[in-house]
Amino acid sequence: MKKNLIVLAAIGTFAGMAQAQSTVTIYGLLDANIGIFKTNVVVGNTVQNLSQRAVQTDGLSGSRWGFRVSEDLGNGLAAVANLESGMAMDTGASAQGGVLFGRRANVGLAGGFGTVTIGRNTSSYEDVSSEGSAMGHSVIFDPSQTNNGPSTAVAGSALTAGSAATLLSHGSKTWIGYQTRFNNSIKYISPNIAGFTGSLTYAVGEDKSNPVVSANASKSISVFLKYVNGPLLVSGGHQSEAPGGTLAVAGAGVTNAANGSARPALQNTLINVAYDFGMLKIAGGLNRAKFKDVSAPAQLNGGSVGGAFAAQKEVTLSVAVPVGAAMLSAGYAQSKGDTLGKSAGVGVQALYALSKRTTLYAGGLNVKAYDKLAAAVVVGLPGSSIGRTTTYAAGIRHTF
Repeated sequence: MKKNLIVLAAIGTFAGMAQAQSTVTIYGLLDANIGIFKTNVVVGNTVQNLSQRAVQTDGLSGSRWGFRVSEDLGNGLAAVANLESGMAMDTGASAQGGVLFGRRANVGLAGGFGTVTIGRNTSSYEDVSSEGSAMGHSVIFDPSQTNNGPSTAVAGSALTAGSAATLLSHGSKTWIGYQTRFNNSIKYISPNIAGFTGSLTYAVGEDKSNPVVSANASKSISVFLKYVNGPLLVSGGHQSEAPGGTLAVAGAGVTNAANGSARPALQNTLINVAYDFGMLKIAGGLNRAKFKDVSAPAQLNGGSVGGAFAAQKEVTLSVAVPVGAAMLSAGYAQSKGDTLGKSAGVGVQALYALSKRTTLYAGGLNVKAYDKLAAAVVVGLPGSSIGRTTTYAAGIRHTF
């Protein structure tokens, strides 16, 4: 009996040691809202404006659940992993195209050198994209929040009702946007050195299907550099995303490898500045979005086929004011270019913290879509009726 007790005590001791060396964290975020949504939709061969009451998911943030793993390997080295799944709170369906761990699925090492992970990673550009907004990059109220933007294939296709609606009503936002996650990627995040941090994400397309030398597999690259000193934050990022299998959803299963000197890509270059005065936070961002080696539809190029897409110059400015347990914020965003024209939007939101983990929110967004694109749609697709896209909603977010 005594020997059994000794064995059990030893097992308990080793189990405690193993538990101290490894941690597994289960976490999640649940966000749902109800509101009135007005957007552009495809009806036959036309694009129409539609207003509808709806219960929707993801008002402030994308709903998710996941596992975060860390194992102490000694000498300051740790093995890390992250599995994260997105879901729609209004239907219970999986997000990210039904991929089980569509938000993240990676494993790697962390230490004094920084962190390296391999698998499905968020892009480095995504890590700093929200820092130019005092609205927290809320999903439905921030006019500059445009993750998971249109692919190069959509932008370069003939002006159909489907492609036009995608560009006109991308999340009812103003900026072109970008892909937030890369498959088949390796990501490095540096340690903090005197307030500076940096990151690099590189993804391979794995979409080379022809042994011809001139046919190259697609690739995507994303970087950021950030400096934080007390209330001051300055960050910049660049992302060049290929249209092939490196993309999150729009490019999944698409073979569109570079051929010869043409390497189709959506490129974004961003700089953010934010300052928190305590009683007031101000943030702003400048971005340049460019569809590289993508021919614009003839309707947007004076009737000529093969013309290049002009870059969109994008700007955002926002402010946030804390009032007790509430946070009030507002923002303006604009995108302007010679091909698509000008798009501008204004958003407002109010957050009230019931606790550290539960927040009530309400807000609105009004966006005028790209004017040159809208004009081409009305002419090229007779019967189309395009108006402003608007959102008014209220909801609740809970984290665990």
